[in-house]
Amino acid sequence: MAWRNVGSLCSALNFGSIFQGRMREVALGAHTIKSHGAAVARDHMHDWLILLLLAVIEVILFIIHPFYRFVGEDMMTDLKYPLKDNTVPVWAVPMYAVLLPISIFLLFYFRRRDVYDLHHRHTRAGLLYAVLITGVLTDAIKNAVGRPRPDFFWRCFPDGKAKYDRWGDVICHGKDSVIKEGHKSFPSGHTSWSFAGLGFLSLYLSGKIKAFDRKGHVAKLCITFLPLLVASLVGVSRVDDYWHHWQDVFAGGLLGLVVATFCYLQFFPPPYDTDGWGPYAYFRSLEESRANLHPEHSMNPLNEQPVEVTTGNQQPGRNSNSFMRLSIDHDSSSPWNDMESGRSHRYSATLWILPSVLQNRQLVKMPEIQLGSHTIRSHGAKVARLHMHDWLILMLLVVIEVILNVIEPFHRFVGRDMMTDLRYPLKSNTVPFWAVPMIGIVLPFAIILVYYFIRRDVYDFHHAILGLLFSVLITGVLTDAIKDAVGRPRPDFFWRCFPDGKGVFDNVTLNVLCTGEKSVIKEGHKSFPSGHTSWSFAGLGFLTWYLSGKIRVFDRRGHIAKLCIVFLPLLVAALVGVSRVDDYWHHWQDVFAGGLLGLTVASFCYLQFFPPPYDVDGWGPHAYFQMLADSGSGIQSSTTSNNCLSVRQSELETVYIQSQHVMRTSEMSTRDTSPILDGMEGGRRH
Repeated sequence: MAWRNVGSLCSALNFGSIFQGRMREVALGAHTIKSHGAAVARDHMHDWLILLLLAVIEVILFIIHPFYRFVGEDMMTDLKYPLKDNTVPVWAVPMYAVLLPISIFLLFYFRRRDVYDLHHRHTRAGLLYAVLITGVLTDAIKNAVGRPRPDFFWRCFPDGKAKYDRWGDVICHGKDSVIKEGHKSFPSGHTSWSFAGLGFLSLYLSGKIKAFDRKGHVAKLCITFLPLLVASLVGVSRVDDYWHHWQDVFAGGLLGLVVATFCYLQFFPPPYDTDGWGPYAYFRSLEESRANLHPEHSMNPLNEQPVEVTTGNQQPGRNSNSFMRLSIDHDSSSPWNDMESGRSHRYSATLWILPSVLQNRQLVKMPEIQLGSHTIRSHGAKVARLHMHDWLILMLLVVIEVILNVIEPFHRFVGRDMMTDLRYPLKSNTVPFWAVPMIGIVLPFAIILVYYFIRRDVYDFHHAILGLLFSVLITGVLTDAIKDAVGRPRPDFFWRCFPDGKGVFDNVTLNVLCTGEKSVIKEGHKSFPSGHTSWSFAGLGFLTWYLSGKIRVFDRRGHIAKLCIVFLPLLVAALVGVSRVDDYWHHWQDVFAGGLLGLTVASFCYLQFFPPPYDVDGWGPHAYFQMLADSGSGIQSSTTSNNCLSVRQSELETVYIQSQHVMRTSEMSTRDTSPILDGMEGGRRH
């Protein structure tokens, strides 16, 4: 009877796929606004009331006067920027931070007809809470801090004639509303609202399009990061308009993104979760519907049954060959389509398993055996077709990169008093421009190519090259976009602007009137962040990840020499960054930001294709193991009916039943060469 249960189990699922707990997106009927909208609204009536309260608080904070901070004459150095209009007007902020995400949520609703998704992510507890909480916090801090804006001098003294009291504080004679607005610099409201709304949208999209599904589609990352790029450019515009200091923008962006993340995770699983595509409420509704359809399981909605473990004739000893009887009960009448919510289930089986299996099963590292040679000739076209849209996105990134290098950057205000740190001598590059792609692309490409000729694995080769190119190009686009938007002058800007050493400034604003060569002046406004550094850390950072996985630098065997090999590319990238400061082409902040940007993008791109290097399977790409799983499931499904009951002792020694409560065990010290292992090549861990 027990082996009949094993047969029914194997006929429905094979051992290669039973352990995949991925939720399937199947609905037990449409949850539309008409059918479920009223019920959902009633359940969240208090949330509506809190939202209204937040809106009232936001209006009050906007009306009241902020704290008027002391501003002395000596503090005016950084407050004399010209008074400009907003590049992004105030009325546009709710348009792109609220209405744009709402329109995208509606598109998903009409596609899926899930009122739980629409309700939680749309007008209520998701987006609106993120924006309103951020708005209340931002305006409360603005009013409490009262930091003057960079253009405060001209707000306070529109005629340019400064006046101070006996304490040295300003006596403003400008318009009251303009002066009031001049004391609301920290943090940036435009930026915080932008990162709250568009950051929420970024998290939402990353879950919906499964950006972290480990299939190597980095193009999804581009879609996910696009809202964040827009929010960043809004923040940069606040500095360019001289309405905010850079610290205001940084704090506003951080505040908005943190609040958006907290609000999102209240209703959705993290985007990297296998169930990240749907809200928690959706899965709860499915469980309730299943409980109504199968009332016999209402007391146990996850359909979990107790596990009985008994031993038979077990002899003590290290090399005991006795078996353990493992029984898992499950109602065979429960339909297999009860998995629509994706929750893991356990199934009926009675197996005789060696106790050593239960003691040593979690950290088993499988041997790296290939199911044939996967070369460019045999599998190259197939792999390229699967990632055709990724290659198209790469071409688009190349075009954008060229355009960003051609257009004129923002020419930031540079006054006479700001020239102190901009008088460094004009020098040539220690690392020329043409050497950057050699260091960041050609060198990693050569090492990846050598590994391909050793292993002959087109999956590893293709995904490594694609990840490398995405890493460098995404970094390049972000770097040049920020360069053009910020327009920070280089440390040698004085000699670029005045080659003869004679400074010329505007009589009113005291802004520079450059007399140098136009192309040299244009390049002088591209200091932040460092392009040499970001490109180097993107390419060599990706190479560092790649090498750390290939040589198993985190195998816990104490070979610190491997760390030296892994850190060598990062050392080269760091030296490139240092050379940019030594050549006076960049401030140290430019180099730090460029290195951080390149390394972050490289990490995201690498982890889209490969497991982390410390993982037992960190030596190969996700696609390689997926291919092996697909091949193994195809072979196993064709032989299940004939071989499922013919379980040999050597096979039983490697089979285990996965429960939701994983048993923590020690690592197996010996290698098992049973037939089951031969079907799980490539190092998959069980």
